[in-house]
Order: sequence, then C-alpha cells, then structure tokens
Amino acid sequence: MKTRATTAILTLAATSLVAGCITVNIYFPAPEVRKAAEQIVEETWGNEPGGAVATPDTGVAPESSWVPSLVARVAHAQDVDINVSTAAIRTLKEQMRTRANQLKPYLDKGQVGISNKGMLDVRTLEGVPLRDQATVRRLVEAENRDRESLYQEISKANNFEADRIEDVRKIFADTWIQKAEKGWPIQKKDGAWTTK
Repeated sequence: MKTRATTAILTLAATSLVAGCITVNIYFPAPEVRKAAEQIVEETWGNEPGGAVATPDTGVAPESSWVPSLVARVAHAQDVDINVSTAAIRTLKEQMRTRANQLKPYLDKGQVGISNKGMLDVRTLEGVPLRDQATVRRLVEAENRDRESLYQEISKANNFEADRIEDVRKIFADTWIQKAEKGWPIQKKDGAWTTK
C-alpha cells in the first residue's frame, strides 16, 4: 500500500516537473524583446547608435542541491538573446534611420504624431506647403509599413508563434512613445492626444 502511494506521489512530482519544463518552451521573452525594442528605437531615431542588447545574469547555482541547479537551468533557458540582426531587420532599421531626419521636423511641429499603436499619424497638414504635403503622407506611410514589417521579421527571426506578433507590436508601441522627444504629439491609451 505504501509503495503504491509513494509511486503515485513520485509520478505526480515527475509529471509536474516535466510540465514545468514544457512551460519554458512556450515562454515569451518580453523583457528581452523590450530591450531589443529600446535599442532599435534609439538607433533609428539617432539617440544611441550601435548599442548591444544586455541580458540579465542568472548567476551560478550551488552544486550541493539538484533543486537550485534545476531552477538555474530553467531560468537560463528563459534568458534568451533576441535576434535583431538578420539582413531583413538590418535593412528595415537602416531605412527607418534614414527616414527619421525627414520626419523629425514634422514631429517637432506637431504635424505628425505617434499613435497609441506605435504608428505615425498625420495630425495636420496646416503649415506644410502644398508641394510637401504628399511627401509627408508618403513618409508616414513608408514608416508605418517598415514598422509593421520589422515586427513581423523579429517574430520570424525568433520563431515566435503567430499570435505573439501582437505582443511584439505592443512592446514596440510603448517604446516608441516612451522614447519620443519632448514636444512630440503622442496618443494616450484612451485615444486622446497630448504632447510629450
């Protein structure tokens, strides 16, 4: 009787341990994606070019016990580097970096703003010469297209599941707004516009 109870408890413990390890495989590395987003936004807006994405240090588990060692291995499995250096991603970042200098004057004047979805929005064309209005629209459309492509390429390069692209998009949206320069129009979560 005791043998069956012991066997059942050990089986339950082993199953729980295996289930815990499976969770590692579906883990979405939001902190690492956020760091990558910060790096990319800083690079494209010209604030801090070329910085490396840091990852947290997990430390070394003491070898006297298998439990801390297992915890350290699971934590290390979750501590992943985000791949943001494929040819497609580098091309998109360069296009966005080149376009940033053309967009900044319109952001500075409040004619273009950053929506709560992290995309650019033509707020007004007042004060923009008629000959330049189509250019502003084209710049905004190209930027938004590249941002969407960037999120897809990051998801693809890191083998994220299809439904995780929305998580990448949200993280970047927050980052674009956080890194906006003082005086730029930004849209709050409720849809109202304000100035950073």
